[in-house]
Amino acid sequence: MKCLTFVTFILLFISTNLAAETLSSRMRDAASSSEHAEQVITSLQTQTENSLSTEDYLVLAESYQTLGKREAALDAVNKAENMAPSDYLRAMSLFHKAQIYGIYFQDAEMALVQLVEAEKHLISLKDVAAKVLLSDVLNSFASANNVLGNLSQGLEYAKRSLLLAEELSNTPRQLNALVLIGRLALQNNQYKVAFSHFERALVIARELSDDEQIASIYFRMGMAYRKLDQHDLALTHFQQAAERYQQLNRLSNYSHVLIYMAESYMEGEQQIAQAETLLQQALEIAEQLQHKQRTALVYYSLGRAALLSKNYPQSEQYYQLAFENFKQLNIRSMMQETALAIVKLFITQQRYAEAKVLLNELSPDIEQAAIFLQLRYHDSAAALASAAGDWQLAYTLQEKVTQLNQQELAEQMQYNMAELSEGLSELNEAEQYRQQLTALKQTLAETESRQFLLQALLVLLIFICFVFWQLVRRQQNAVTPSVVPELAPPQWVQFREKAKVLDQQQTQSLLVIMPRQRAALQRQFGRRIVTNMLKQLAQELDTEAVNASFSGSEMLWLAVDSQDKAAQSALLEQAIQSFSNKLLALGVAPAILTAELELASLLGPNWHKRDLNGLTDIVWFGWSLLEQSPPTDLAWRLSFTTEHARPCEWQVEDLRTDIVNAYRLGELTILVNQQALTPDQVD
Repeated sequence: MKCLTFVTFILLFISTNLAAETLSSRMRDAASSSEHAEQVITSLQTQTENSLSTEDYLVLAESYQTLGKREAALDAVNKAENMAPSDYLRAMSLFHKAQIYGIYFQDAEMALVQLVEAEKHLISLKDVAAKVLLSDVLNSFASANNVLGNLSQGLEYAKRSLLLAEELSNTPRQLNALVLIGRLALQNNQYKVAFSHFERALVIARELSDDEQIASIYFRMGMAYRKLDQHDLALTHFQQAAERYQQLNRLSNYSHVLIYMAESYMEGEQQIAQAETLLQQALEIAEQLQHKQRTALVYYSLGRAALLSKNYPQSEQYYQLAFENFKQLNIRSMMQETALAIVKLFITQQRYAEAKVLLNELSPDIEQAAIFLQLRYHDSAAALASAAGDWQLAYTLQEKVTQLNQQELAEQMQYNMAELSEGLSELNEAEQYRQQLTALKQTLAETESRQFLLQALLVLLIFICFVFWQLVRRQQNAVTPSVVPELAPPQWVQFREKAKVLDQQQTQSLLVIMPRQRAALQRQFGRRIVTNMLKQLAQELDTEAVNASFSGSEMLWLAVDSQDKAAQSALLEQAIQSFSNKLLALGVAPAILTAELELASLLGPNWHKRDLNGLTDIVWFGWSLLEQSPPTDLAWRLSFTTEHARPCEWQVEDLRTDIVNAYRLGELTILVNQQALTPDQVD
């Protein structure tokens, strides 16, 4: 009898693992490509619903996931769960449901609920297939806790997953767990742990020829170097990851790497334009994949890039978009981080009342936030107190900042000491341990002493800076700067540089096209209507006649060879006609303003690229003259001639006065539709 029982157990054990292997093979096939997924769905849909098994529904769910059909995938996996005949298959259904919630719905909390249930069904099972699945469940537990900001819990689950994978001698799962532990250790600033696990993972990934994991490891190592401010090394690793993800056509991962490459480029002032280019590419991919979290991360980075470029309205716009997306996803830590970035932006713009309101909204939960967020919060609060002249409050808040800095330093040093203790105990070098431990304690004490000394100086410095700022403000005269195109400054800078290079090779003219009713169009059709129309127009006019172009939210600039007047005139006619058609399609009158700017006559032979900023002002000036006595034509074509080259100094503070004087003295002539305006039209 005992023999029969043993044989029965063995047969059940073998059949369970065999069935699991068959199911795994079918699911791998469904996930291998869109074509295979569609074939699987077509094949299973030909069968009656009653004839489909739990395994069939799981394979169907995997196929729908491959095609990005999340609702259909969730429906299929629910059916698999409801009819599952065993704990293993029910756990498998719950695990895949967690993946659907986490990846496709980006709902980490719902994913955790499924994983908790899956673990309950697996914990008592002893067969290999169940243990392999449990390893995957633990790995997913770690990832979900990571998304929710529970890093310590996530690390514990990842370590359990690694131990189980090692017990099973399952190399691919060991690799997954090693990468995940490295990621979580990195987020906890445990760099030694992170690098050691990444190095172990890289060896295994190369042995398995797993290019996707190799790319992931390079990406994480790049993140580690970035956190250590070694941005050149970070970019080298990010580039390695990006190339592999691109070759594998893993667009989601590729876009994620682009974001971090952009963040590293933003550490250098001269590379912000390159960062914005990468972020726009990442945004296009994220929107194509409908990946809300990735889209939110791109918006956040674009907000930072715009802030560094001092394009404050655009920065606020991007930060608000990021905040709304994080709010929809309920990612609290990123909501707090984005809100604090908006507070910093408001303070930079001296919008203190708005900053204070937003800071008060963050106040109830800030004590539970990560230390770096608490530091940003209290630092901003201190800045607001200083601006309001409340020096006592500013002092108190700076004390809190100092305490948090000390806490962060103490935690890092505590980790360093624990690491040192572990390493030295292994080497049994107790004396060396005591010496180094004492040195670390002395370092901490010296750091605390320096910070207490700086604390008093900091409040004094705040007061001195505030008084100096008030004095400077009173002495400054209000000056209206030259209007620069209201678009992304890095793109405008690139256009200026290209126009300068082109003009050195062949004299250039700039053609400007814009709607006269921009504000009305935006009120009626939304703020991006003009931007989108100008972008479309630029694409339509992308011919050999156009040497460079720049479009944005109010005007389109085209650089053309100034000597080919016929081509220039034909291009402008084409632009007017095309833009008129777009406006008529919206049901509005095609009220258009164009300007022809010959650089040789307006700027002279040796002009600086910043001179182009001032040309915007001459367009506004010509427009203002036309509005005093509006022409009957729908298209107003401005052009300019000069008595002598460079009639104005284009970088002076009061450029408008310089333009008016040149016009009154006859140095500058303004024409509309080939008819010269008279200087008596100037107010």
